[in-house]
Amino acid sequence: MIGRTGIGMTETGRVAWAAAVAVIVAAAAAAAAERPAVTVGFAGAYRAGAWTPVVVSGSAAGAPERGAGVHVWAQDPDGQFVRSPPARIAERADGAGIATARVRFGRPAGRLRIESGGAGGAGEEPRFVEVDLPPAIPATDRALLLIGDLPALEPALQRAWQATVRSVPGAALTRSDAALSGPRAWVVRTDGAAGAGAGDEPRDFDMFEAIVVCGRSLPRAAPALLAGIDAWVRRGGRLVVAAGASAATIPPDSLAGGWLPGAVTRVITLRGPRAVEAWVRAGRLPDRAEAIRVPWFADPQALPGVIERIDDEAAAGMPLVVRRAHGLGTLTWLGLDVDAEPFRDWPGSANLVATLLGERQATGAASASDGLRGVPDLAGQLRVALERSAPGSDRPPAAPLPFELAIGLGILYVLCLYPLDWWLVSRGMRRAWLGWLSLPAIVAGFTLLTWGIAARRSAPAGGSRFAAAVTDIDAATGLVRGHSWSGIHVPGNGAVAVTLEVEPTLGTVPTDRAISWLADAGTGLGASDASTAHPALTAADYSYGESLATLERVPIAAGATRLFEGEWFGAHPTPVVSGTLSADVQGTLRGSFAHHLPFPLEDCQLLHGNWLYDVGRLAPGAALDLATGRGPRSLQAAVTRRRASTEREQLTPWDPTGTDVERILEVAGLFAAAGGTGYTGLGPGRLRRLDLTTLAGLDRALLVGRAAEPATAWDYSSGRVAPRGRYRIVIPVDRAGDPSRPSSSANAQP
Repeated sequence: MIGRTGIGMTETGRVAWAAAVAVIVAAAAAAAAERPAVTVGFAGAYRAGAWTPVVVSGSAAGAPERGAGVHVWAQDPDGQFVRSPPARIAERADGAGIATARVRFGRPAGRLRIESGGAGGAGEEPRFVEVDLPPAIPATDRALLLIGDLPALEPALQRAWQATVRSVPGAALTRSDAALSGPRAWVVRTDGAAGAGAGDEPRDFDMFEAIVVCGRSLPRAAPALLAGIDAWVRRGGRLVVAAGASAATIPPDSLAGGWLPGAVTRVITLRGPRAVEAWVRAGRLPDRAEAIRVPWFADPQALPGVIERIDDEAAAGMPLVVRRAHGLGTLTWLGLDVDAEPFRDWPGSANLVATLLGERQATGAASASDGLRGVPDLAGQLRVALERSAPGSDRPPAAPLPFELAIGLGILYVLCLYPLDWWLVSRGMRRAWLGWLSLPAIVAGFTLLTWGIAARRSAPAGGSRFAAAVTDIDAATGLVRGHSWSGIHVPGNGAVAVTLEVEPTLGTVPTDRAISWLADAGTGLGASDASTAHPALTAADYSYGESLATLERVPIAAGATRLFEGEWFGAHPTPVVSGTLSADVQGTLRGSFAHHLPFPLEDCQLLHGNWLYDVGRLAPGAALDLATGRGPRSLQAAVTRRRASTEREQLTPWDPTGTDVERILEVAGLFAAAGGTGYTGLGPGRLRRLDLTTLAGLDRALLVGRAAEPATAWDYSSGRVAPRGRYRIVIPVDRAGDPSRPSSSANAQP
């Protein structure tokens, strides 16, 4: 009986054990089913400090008809989580929801917090899931997106960008990849068939400095992805399209067809490889003429942009490379399928692509992490200048305490304690009990003195606000782009709310606004690549409002400054410029024009190619005839402020410790024309997008001026600040006299 009972107990225990295991497995499976699938960036790659798409799928994303709220929390450089606006929810083919949000990563080791639910009723609590990501591409590195398969791209980037190049073929970055030393560039590869959510907005490509598209991959590319790329280029991006014979397969009325310089009528075969070898300056191209096919355009003489032609009997006068403006960005078309034979494995393809990606600036500069005197790059210098000079402040800013004064007060305090207090007590009056009075008196006196100095130099009640801004207008399309930077200094602990507004003075209807924290790149204290978060005295998570235009409950410590950066885009309802400009063989401008902004522009300058014209004040509607003004002067000499001496010209060296915000924005806006890193000794950082030098060298002129009327305003919970406007208008230029234009004989059919 006892044995049977023992056996029975054992069998019961086994059954109970099996049931417990089954429950645990079922619970784990249920938890795994509840855990959302998260996709970040492109091919698993994302970049610190850049706007990044985050796609959440699974049960956490909910279904569109249920309206479940999904928010993504990402860390800022202080380690505080920032809650995104409500994610946009779309429906997959199987009916499941896909939620897409845009966030900025302020830490190199990305951590996300996915919030879902909480919108179904008053009693429903939101659910949170923590997601750990692989290391981010450092903010000091450069990144390029490749759509297609181009083996020559990596060696081309090594030559064009002078950097160690690594690829992200689809696997996530490793910590050893992120720890590479020296200047680095990353190639993120994709076939273009992006999933729903990522790549359909231009902000998704913020991490990339250029995008290369192979023409043979365009038929497979998702239309939403191509639309996002096109909008990104118009906002100031840089696109290279390599489409030779594959150009004939692109519908001319499609979005990708607009990336071609003209309508393709046929595809012709070159007589041999010698013309291509001569242009690339490389030999050993296989002698297979039938493999080199290029598109033929209906009217090569009317093609827009700067044209580089090929010298071949079969394609006399036909363009090989066309560079042109596309909104505020640049588009470069190459008339060869370099991802196909015979160019795919040709060593000269690297030279060819490097020529397309090369930059008009001095090379050999240090990486951003090798910044001068603690400044990582030009964007970092702007941050320091904003804090110290407080441009456009609505109130007197807080004055920093000079280091000499602080040291002097400390020395005086020590001297008062010893020997002054000691002498009074022991030698002078010889009254030991006086120490009970003199010591508190000295401490109280210095406390009152320190408090008084701090009160005179601290921010006024409610804080002081300051801002700077640059507004760009494309006269051809009416696109308006605004960049702005702002900060607030407060005397006490608290939290602020801030919103980026577009002033009605300009008459532009904003379509997209976004603000975020402002921090340095690199590994310095409080930078986005730092291994440890910047310790904040008032650490607290905060959130966006219903859109990226508003931040709420941003914590700020007493006596501290909080900085923000913002961008906005819109469309101007009426033409901004009237008149025509043309360029002759030397690149000098002819013609007249007038601007139609609702306010005059002061200190105007007109830029094109290598020339700068001093214009002065330009009233609305007042025509400027270039034939009546002074002639042009060197653009580089003007930007670097060269001075003529008795023997030679001397440029004004760049001061990496300078705090003139207007000067920093001037050089950043024409960074390549100034000589790039060869002049400043610093990389541009996130200010790279401000550089319009390439546009001024193509079929565009640039009118730069200032105005008292602002285009951007920052609304804080404690007040409002609107910076003085700095405007840049991009004006089309007819390059009919350019020697790169094909002659009329080039229209002859082959």
